[in-house]
Amino acid sequence: MSKLERCFEGTPETSPKLRKQEINLEEAKLHLEKAEWNLHAAEKMAEHKFFDWQIVCSYYAMYHATVASLWIIGLEVRSHECAIAGFEAFYISKKVPKEYLSNLKNAKQLSREYLNSLSEAKTERINASYGIGEIKSQEAEKVMKNAKTFIIEIKKLLYSASGNEYIQVK
Repeated sequence: MSKLERCFEGTPETSPKLRKQEINLEEAKLHLEKAEWNLHAAEKMAEHKFFDWQIVCSYYAMYHATVASLWIIGLEVRSHECAIAGFEAFYISKKVPKEYLSNLKNAKQLSREYLNSLSEAKTERINASYGIGEIKSQEAEKVMKNAKTFIIEIKKLLYSASGNEYIQVK
């Protein structure tokens, strides 16, 4: 059984962590607002040179944007692992079980770079949260920069799903 299938089906010990729902653009919007709030927190952490927390907040910004991307296509997620698995399957590889083809048709194709930056941010977040080594500002800045780009891309998806065009204000 693939990771994606485990997410949809659960295991004997756990309930499903990825479920088909109605598309919910309002829920997606709320998660994007949370993503922006976490990004704001990351910027504050950077100002005070709390680079480990800058990474943590940047990762959570990306995580909430990922959750938003799944609500855009009618999927509810309840774990980090399944959020990433769902994002990869529906937006990057476009390989999903046939019963989810209707969700797939609503997912735009995204570049693998978005999955890579999300996976790297998760790894950096784990190191920052549980490691005791020094976190350099360059590492934290890279994760935060990737988070900003990631959030913009998911905003574009939400605007498109809402029938609007995203115009970035500088």
